[in-house]
Amino acid sequence: MHKNLMIYGSCVSRDPFEELGSDYTLLGYVARQSMISALSRPTELLNGETLGSAFQNRSLNGDLKSNLLPTLRRYAPEMDLLVIDLTDERLGVVRLPDGTYVTRSSELMNSGRLTGIAGRSRRIEAATEEHWTLWESAANRLFGSLTAMGLRDKTLVLNTPWARVTEHGEAVPPFRDSVQDVELNAYLAECCAHIRSLGYTVATLPPELRVSESSHKWGPSPYHFGSAARQWIAEQMASAAAGVAVA
Repeated sequence: MHKNLMIYGSCVSRDPFEELGSDYTLLGYVARQSMISALSRPTELLNGETLGSAFQNRSLNGDLKSNLLPTLRRYAPEMDLLVIDLTDERLGVVRLPDGTYVTRSSELMNSGRLTGIAGRSRRIEAATEEHWTLWESAANRLFGSLTAMGLRDKTLVLNTPWARVTEHGEAVPPFRDSVQDVELNAYLAECCAHIRSLGYTVATLPPELRVSESSHKWGPSPYHFGSAARQWIAEQMASAAAGVAVA
């Protein structure tokens, strides 16, 4: 039976979707948009250079417009499953002079859009008390909205702790130099525990699958998992879309 999915997350969810086959349609994909930014007011402060790809521009503009909830409302009536992964929460956010928040993504940092407000914005890193306070409030609002849309039983949240080694046991290059991957993994586990407490399904990637792929098309990284992990995630998606309980 045909199933319609939407993804709010990253390549951690998007890549495994390709394993599902033609019986599954991707209605929408919202990426590079932390919950803090997504539940913030849209900002019109940031203008700047055009990025190198349509995906990068679409992701950044969606983040600045906080377009997650409108996108969810658009597709909710025909959605069989919403898949959420928290990878982009690790990026932290930037508080702008107008009181809004945007995700501190590579797209934002490479766009030149922060230049015009240099010295008037403030970085808030993940795994800090301030980030948690903002994130918890945003998460409560988001999942409350999902419940109101009738999506509680149609949502799958993925807890995918980042890989520290490749399948050959080689160390994976760290993502950023500010917060260690171990600390971020623990922080995201707390976030997922909070989401579970709200009554939502969370599936946790088994420890033996938390390895990066040295031959990945974008190179090894903490979030470029191997084929076994991608297949496991695809299986969780298929089961959840069919209404079967997941791990």
